[in-house]
Amino acid sequence: MKKFSTIAICFILASTAFAQEPAKTVITPNIRNTDRSSTSRYIFSPGTDALLMTVKIWGEVVKPGLYDIPIGTDLIELLSSAGGPTTRAKLSRIKIIHTSSAEGAGRVMTVDVADFLKNGDSKLIPEIKPNDTIVVPVKPTQYILTSLSWTQQFMSLFSIYSMILYYTSIARK
Repeated sequence: MKKFSTIAICFILASTAFAQEPAKTVITPNIRNTDRSSTSRYIFSPGTDALLMTVKIWGEVVKPGLYDIPIGTDLIELLSSAGGPTTRAKLSRIKIIHTSSAEGAGRVMTVDVADFLKNGDSKLIPEIKPNDTIVVPVKPTQYILTSLSWTQQFMSLFSIYSMILYYTSIARK
């Protein structure tokens, strides 16, 4: 019975080592099943009498996805609409990708939001254009923390395996 309870406890500990957060699905209420390839796509919002444009926000924000936002929205307002940056976001290297339908090519701009938060200079924050893609990168330290997590999981499995070997060797005596 002691052997069974030891193995059961080891199994429970091992299964919690691989636990993870449930998948999160974000559905924005303004998404329509239409062609989003047009860079000059505007939507008329009947509730507010405003023209809306579609933009994409990826990366380290609370709610990444497609957003229909009013014309004249700046980067800070868009980040706020997406729930703000996560604690893992590298605010000094946010990329804005402007696409042009004429050439099919894009222009990439890097914005330092951390500098804006330090001194409050609104000239540092660009206005968002239709069909822009905003990418909020992760801090490099997060890669180290992720690798440490894998190391911790490996060590947990190794210690469980060692405990099983130890208790099975005692049971044989």
